Parts: sequence; C-alpha cells; structure tokens
Amino acid sequence: MNWHNALKDIYRKLEASGYKGIKEDIHEGQLSGGTGGEFFSIVLTKLIEIKKNQPIVYCLLKKEVDEFIAYAKSINYLNSDFKI
Repeated sequence: MNWHNALKDIYRKLEASGYKGIKEDIHEGQLSGGTGGEFFSIVLTKLIEIKKNQPIVYCLLKKEVDEFIAYAKSINYLNSDFKI
C-alpha cells in the first residue's frame, strides 16, 4: 500500500464533500510528526477516531480507512486482532 497516495485520495474526498475542517485536522496532525512512522501513526489515529466517532465521514472514506487499518496490522502498528 502506498499510504501517501491513499492520504491524497482521502484529502480529495474530504475537500470535495465539504469536510475541509476534517481534512485540515488530519493534515495538521500529519505535519506535527517528525518521521514517516510518526506521520503514519498520527494519521492512523485520526482515521480510527473518524471510524469510531463520525459514521457519515467514515462511510465516505471507508475503503481508504479500512486499507490504512489493514496495512497497519500488516506492519505490526496494530495487533492483528484490533477491532473498533
């Protein structure tokens, strides 16, 4: 998975659907990281929060969010039995 491309897709979908504030929140979090691993971890946390707390936005981003979570499991950022 190229998570940078997936993140660009997420940003495009959020912008096109009028969720600019959520896009900016994710982007600000991304910029607060210092390494690629930190960027990924911060973005993953933001996407998990969306899945838990914002069902309408999650439906818009379901494919990308689920891909991020699956990728995080595959590289052991998350336990393989992680569930929301």
